[in-house]
Amino acid sequence: MKPIGKNNRKFEDVLIQIKDEIVLKNLKPGDKLLPEREMSETLQVSRTSVREALRILEFFDVIQSKPGEGTTIRKPNIANLLANFFPFFLLPTSINIELLEARKVLEGGIAALAAEKRTHQDIEKMLEALEGLLSDDLDIQIQSDLDFHQAMSHAANNKTLSDILFVVSDVFAKNLQSNRLHLFKMPGAKEMLYAQHESVIEAIAAGDGEKAREALEQSLDFAIERINHSKLHKTLGNNH
Repeated sequence: MKPIGKNNRKFEDVLIQIKDEIVLKNLKPGDKLLPEREMSETLQVSRTSVREALRILEFFDVIQSKPGEGTTIRKPNIANLLANFFPFFLLPTSINIELLEARKVLEGGIAALAAEKRTHQDIEKMLEALEGLLSDDLDIQIQSDLDFHQAMSHAANNKTLSDILFVVSDVFAKNLQSNRLHLFKMPGAKEMLYAQHESVIEAIAAGDGEKAREALEQSLDFAIERINHSKLHKTLGNNH
């Protein structure tokens, strides 16, 4: 660590110095940072600036402070990290199509991994969720779809992917609801969605990762196509 310049925003530079300290010294979970007083003297900034930087790092679960034990590096927790960051990026301009495209990237990989690691119980869970997709109740359809994707994520047996999906599940549910509203009154839509999800299960059960990825992506492409069609129809209607 080195003294911080007088014209800089102190707590931001403290954050940068701490980050560099962690990286350069390859600090691991459980390793200690300098005590607050010593850090203040080394960086030649007030203890208030150091305290502010440490509070930010603690909020984002990078460090933890305990009386009498000092400040230590925390073990990374993807779910907590994303849960803290994610709400700042949920802007009104994050349209459904972008979310669907993001889901294609994430869940296509999950489907492929599930085909490698699934168990009989995982397939049973997905089949249970599948039945709810034929319900005439929109809420049941949405919950069944969520249950299906969570079961598929569990089948992939990857905690990081499960954590990410858990964190985005709230916006995922809103995305599903919006998509279902586009499709709810479309004749044969729920049967088509059922068949698409059934194809994903069949591919996962057969251990065919590439086919599982393709089937999952095709179901999301269908939703994107319907939203685009709806937007075009609405635009044309407003022009007449």
